[in-house]
Amino acid sequence: MEADLSGFNIDAPRWDQRTFLGRVKHFLNITDPRTVFVSERELDWAKVMVEKSRMGVVPPGTQVEQLLYAKKLYDSAFHPDTGEKMNVIGRMSFQLPGGMIITGFMLQFYRTMPAVIFWQWVNQSFNALVNYTNR
Repeated sequence: MEADLSGFNIDAPRWDQRTFLGRVKHFLNITDPRTVFVSERELDWAKVMVEKSRMGVVPPGTQVEQLLYAKKLYDSAFHPDTGEKMNVIGRMSFQLPGGMIITGFMLQFYRTMPAVIFWQWVNQSFNALVNYTNR
């Protein structure tokens, strides 16, 4: 049984953005750390699916769940303004694992002043890269 996609709008929010819970669900969805491990091929597929859906040309047999997953991948990996694929380390979905790794090193190597300075520099550089990627 094929799903009726005639009224489906890929750009409409999945959750009500007027509520706090709806906004939390939206940001948890697009910052899901598991999307960091998705292959480049699958990300390119997601971009094609989102663009086709925006044009109203969805391949036959496409399910709503497939389009929602493609939108999740697209939102997590492609810049919202330019549409360009973002650097993996600069994506918001990498912020949690990347920050945890750096914090672990900062907690482990704190005994000497050069180590503290180095790991603070790494942390600030990582944050600057994330900010630059998402500008």
